[in-house]
Amino acid sequence: GILVTERPGRLRLINASGKLQLQPIFGVPQVVAKGQGGLLDIALHPDFKDNRFIYMSYAGRGEGGINTEVARARFDGQRLTDLQVIFRAAPKTSGSNHYGSRLLFDRHGLLFITLGERYNYRDRAQSVDDHLGTIVRLHDDGRVPSDNPFLNHADAKPEIYSYGHRNV
Repeated sequence: GILVTERPGRLRLINASGKLQLQPIFGVPQVVAKGQGGLLDIALHPDFKDNRFIYMSYAGRGEGGINTEVARARFDGQRLTDLQVIFRAAPKTSGSNHYGSRLLFDRHGLLFITLGERYNYRDRAQSVDDHLGTIVRLHDDGRVPSDNPFLNHADAKPEIYSYGHRNV
């Protein structure tokens, strides 16, 4: 089957015969569907057949506003279980544009997360002291890889892999 994200926060399954499952999949994190925000991307863990982990990016609310978050959960074919948020972009801001948010695993099993500069904060993309306008690289459980380029920079977010982007 094919998993499909819907902006308001629904995750749907199209089965192998191409038919849309009527009921959305239960267990999706709460999302903010405002402007360009909502349930954004989805990626399967490279070892999905064995561990059943899927990863979802979405606009999530917190102190100060909204920004991109990434959660993982196990998918049994019908529902999500063991949901845990593995990343929250900081800062949470006002506005409803440029969440970025593509998810991709590399050949080493590291997760890349693209993050927008949230439009009204585009000058911040030139800084590494927050996540605005960056690409983040993490282990599949949210830990920071020991060879991330800004790991030992005192004022930098250690999960940043690349910065200076608008809305990847």
